[in-house]
Amino acid sequence: MVAIGLSIQEPVDEAFGEGVDLVRWVHGASARGETPEQILDAKFSTISFAWRKEMVATLKVALICTDAIPAKRPRMKKVVEMLQEVTQS
Repeated sequence: MVAIGLSIQEPVDEAFGEGVDLVRWVHGASARGETPEQILDAKFSTISFAWRKEMVATLKVALICTDAIPAKRPRMKKVVEMLQEVTQS
């Protein structure tokens, strides 16, 4: 849900290609040479640097939470801690 709110794309978009959803598209951004800032919705470009920094950090948490290997995904307690760190930094 976090990735949906921050991304420039819809959860399912023809632009992703066959069999690719938002999660796979976001995870593939670095392989395509895109930075986290580039996959954020452009409407966020007008907000403060501090807010954009928080959004990028939140997106990174979302990436960790959607790892293809379920065993690598953090428990919810850890997710809450990571998100609290985002807002406190």
